[in-house]
Amino acid sequence: MAIVGGLDIHRKQLTFDWVDEQNDKWERGRIAPADREHLADWLTRFDPTTTGSVEFAMEGCTGWRYIAEEMDKAGVTAHLAEPADTSVLRGPKRRAKTDKADAKLLRELLAAGRLPECYIPPSQVLEWRALLELYQDLRSQHTGWAQRIQSVCFHQGTTAPGQAP
Repeated sequence: MAIVGGLDIHRKQLTFDWVDEQNDKWERGRIAPADREHLADWLTRFDPTTTGSVEFAMEGCTGWRYIAEEMDKAGVTAHLAEPADTSVLRGPKRRAKTDKADAKLLRELLAAGRLPECYIPPSQVLEWRALLELYQDLRSQHTGWAQRIQSVCFHQGTTAPGQAP
């Protein structure tokens, strides 16, 4: 790998740590705010056609999907790490864990070939999953609201809308 890096994901910022082994370059920092626009702008510094392969590791937590999509658009290979297995590889906690330490650990595991990777499904499968999860959430909330309306109506001594008197 020519460029290898780690990316720690949070809602407000993305912390990165990458190394260009061929040119002896190393950089660590933050991308804030953590949105598509700023990430895509940051990824323009990596041109796989001139630098060779560019690979980044990130944990499979909230937000990984849009990051993987933007990396794919930029020609950067995304590796998704299993969070629990990555935590085990960190070892016993001796001091406070930081975003920089997480990004560095992901980079080191990827470079050593020890990253506990997760499968990244095709975008169509991800869309189906998102729609099904949304449907399930809306369905369970509908039931809760319907039961709440019935209980309020019963408390007032009447029937809920749509129920026979």
